[in-house]
Amino acid sequence: MEPDNQVAEEEVTETESAETYIKAGTGYVDEDGAKQRLTAGFTFNPGQDLTEACELYGEEVVYQRYLRGVIKDGGNAIRSDLVKRLEAAEDPSTIEAATSAGLKTWRPDVSRRPTSKKDPAENILANFANLSPEKQQEIIAELMEKAG
Repeated sequence: MEPDNQVAEEEVTETESAETYIKAGTGYVDEDGAKQRLTAGFTFNPGQDLTEACELYGEEVVYQRYLRGVIKDGGNAIRSDLVKRLEAAEDPSTIEAATSAGLKTWRPDVSRRPTSKKDPAENILANFANLSPEKQQEIIAELMEKAG
């Protein structure tokens, strides 16, 4: 039984106390070649706030966990920006510098998710224009079927 190298899905359920139930799973392929899924969980006390977490596990542990999360989030911001620029057909030779400059003021406490000020119909039309003619025809046919 080999794991199928899926990223484990995690579910966290908080209760009124600091006790938190953490559940995760992974898929694998059994001896017959069928995809299977295993899950497990446990209850954990992360502390009700930063002060309690530091009391339970020590400031260094809490800081190192924080630092890992910030580095992961920063890397995700970089990858997201690189992909956005590639999809916008920017010149690859300028993307690295533009991404670095654009994220110079990145902070972990601010969401960088773009907010659209456009009317939803404008967004649809803008995205539609970027699709291949074949995909546009598929969507038109589907819309006509739903409208009819």
